[in-house]
Amino acid sequence: MSAVRERVVDLPANAAAAGMARRELASTPGIGGELGYKALLMASELIAVYVQDVEPGGGATVRLSIVVGPQRVRIEVGGGAPAESTDALLKSRETPSLGGMGLQIVDRMADAWGVYEADESTIWFELART
Repeated sequence: MSAVRERVVDLPANAAAAGMARRELASTPGIGGELGYKALLMASELIAVYVQDVEPGGGATVRLSIVVGPQRVRIEVGGGAPAESTDALLKSRETPSLGGMGLQIVDRMADAWGVYEADESTIWFELART
């Protein structure tokens, strides 16, 4: 694989978003096996961070970006800023209502991850394709 492939999908910011994201990732060429398992799990956790405080039926969305390159897969999840800071989420013993260990699992499993904020908040992670 030599080319970089990228897809961006806007998902409704609700409980169904994690399942929709998992289907998008599972159907993406270059994401399979153990890497695919990790990508699906971590993307679900990030989506839970973004949808846990969203008002139902408000029309909010969560953006899922999938970049598959020859050496790395990068997943970004973005939307309105979570109610808690990233640092607080990472240290929290509480879990998002729709997820499991949230950022703690991303911190443990990702080869690299981070946060950036512009008009919206985005949390990203990368996994090496070995």
